[in-house]
Amino acid sequence: MRFASGRFVRAAALAFLAGCAAPESDAGPPAPPAPADPVIVAGPIGAARQAQASELFARAEGALRSGDAEEALSLSTRVVEEFPSAQVSGRALMLQAQSALAAGEGETADGAAERYIDLVGAADPRVPELRVLQGRALTARPDLAVDRLARIGPGAPPEQAEEAVAIARQAVMDAPLSALEDAIGVAEAIAAEAAAAGAAAPVLPVLEARVAALLLRAGEDGRSSELARAALTHGATGPDAVLAESVLGGSLPEGYVTVRRVSLGAVLPLDGAPALSAFSALLLEGIQVAAATAMGPDFEVALEVQDDRGEPERTAELVAELERQGVSGVVGFLQDLSLEIAADAREAGVPLMSPTARVASYSEPGVYSLASVDPVGLAELARHAASMGYQRIALIESTSPLSIEESTTFRNEIAGFGIETAGRFSFVEGVTFFEEQILAARDSLRAAEIRALGLTEEDTLRVEALDPVAVFVPVPAEDVELIAPQITHFGLDTLGIDVLGTSGWADPQALRTVDQRHTDGVVATAPIGAGTDAPGYLRFKAAYEEHFQRTLVSPVPAAGYDAALLLLEALRAGGSGPSGIIEALESVGEVEGATGVFSVVDGRIVRRTHVVLIQNGILTPIPPG
Repeated sequence: MRFASGRFVRAAALAFLAGCAAPESDAGPPAPPAPADPVIVAGPIGAARQAQASELFARAEGALRSGDAEEALSLSTRVVEEFPSAQVSGRALMLQAQSALAAGEGETADGAAERYIDLVGAADPRVPELRVLQGRALTARPDLAVDRLARIGPGAPPEQAEEAVAIARQAVMDAPLSALEDAIGVAEAIAAEAAAAGAAAPVLPVLEARVAALLLRAGEDGRSSELARAALTHGATGPDAVLAESVLGGSLPEGYVTVRRVSLGAVLPLDGAPALSAFSALLLEGIQVAAATAMGPDFEVALEVQDDRGEPERTAELVAELERQGVSGVVGFLQDLSLEIAADAREAGVPLMSPTARVASYSEPGVYSLASVDPVGLAELARHAASMGYQRIALIESTSPLSIEESTTFRNEIAGFGIETAGRFSFVEGVTFFEEQILAARDSLRAAEIRALGLTEEDTLRVEALDPVAVFVPVPAEDVELIAPQITHFGLDTLGIDVLGTSGWADPQALRTVDQRHTDGVVATAPIGAGTDAPGYLRFKAAYEEHFQRTLVSPVPAAGYDAALLLLEALRAGGSGPSGIIEALESVGEVEGATGVFSVVDGRIVRRTHVVLIQNGILTPIPPG
């Protein structure tokens, strides 16, 4: 996303570079001396390195003047990082901020400006210019923009104060209420410290008028009137004065927008293979319901839907385009590869949320799936295994990254209880026959005991003399339908080998499809709040039927709804911009969706789960061990 025009930054750069060179006028007192240039790191530097830094800085200045912001950013960054003790290092830091803004690198511009301010101090006369630059740079993060602009004190030059007010008027429309109230506190504190008694920070009345309007809409008449009066006292002008006066009159100006505007993207294979496109269409219905209903009247959610047709190159292009449009997050990416491609295509790190991709932990932040590993449930299952006194557990896993990580996580958990892993036996993802793995697991658990006791594999009369053992099978529901009958066929139950599993074993579709005798006695994790009678599902069902004016007949839209809901709840909590939304996701707590209760822990989606015993197709919760 481009945060400002190069014209603005070039003008700012030229003004900064030439500001101290203007000749003195014959009229009036002489101008105060220009403040000294800061040096990033005080210390000795040789003449050759000093000259090299100056040459790079001069080239950076020239590049910015000629409109090559990327080159200017690259050169100024070199000065800052490689020559921090050079005399031009401070000016290079200023130029880095200006070049980053012109190049569309908003967060880099903000960081460089903040670093410069730390060097010179908040009272330096160059600070208002930098605060305005930060406000321009953070248009994608209105919560941060209002914070930076609120820090411009009452003594700011009129031109910069006016520009700060203009930027603030736009930023307050999209900043969350909490950020606006925090910014008011910042501006009030700065005004109180200012030498000019009673003077207000220039953007304070803008903030006060906006918050007064939001509070009036929320029915908080007393606080809204108090802030409206404060805005007028602090010098509100133009639309801010009109807004404050309207609030005092108990209404808002006609057409005034009090909702917070956010946007989501959706990338799905809507025109791909028939089965996948039909599935995607159902997921999209759930996403649309979330966008239309989940946030209530205080938000306006725009949904940008894109069809990648299941083509990886198109997926990457669409994600990059949605980022440039400034969406707050993107939902979709049904398969592992699609999600990985989308993650790699990002430039600004926009959060991605898949309802179905079975990914293990991803190395980059902001990549999520509702179908990821559940470490909390696996830890609880391990505690159950310890309470059962299992001596050994064998692991049967697929070669999918998710199954491997689930298996590894469970192995590490049971090791903490002193339970031995008898072996790990993998099958290629997608196969339909598991004899080799099941027999290998059986032998790893029982062969030595059978020989020691003189039993045969068919002798079950003395099975109570054998150690308590189990096999752990972390597979999705479609694999449960294949592997469960084969576990019975190869006689694990006759040898007293219990079966432990992940939530695929407790999936309603698997329980309907598989004969009950193949799942009876299995202990598995299961999501809490995932049934069609759960409160979250019933709320979604009512919202779906109200929105589409038809009966909900498929469970699939619920997954799309939950994927979008998590991103929207992060926005409700005040997150904006990629890093802000990721921070908000981590702090939002539990979200009750249509398919379960979710939270984000250490960068991954976690469902609230419990351990259940499956008997006659019914899930009976097992109290924590």
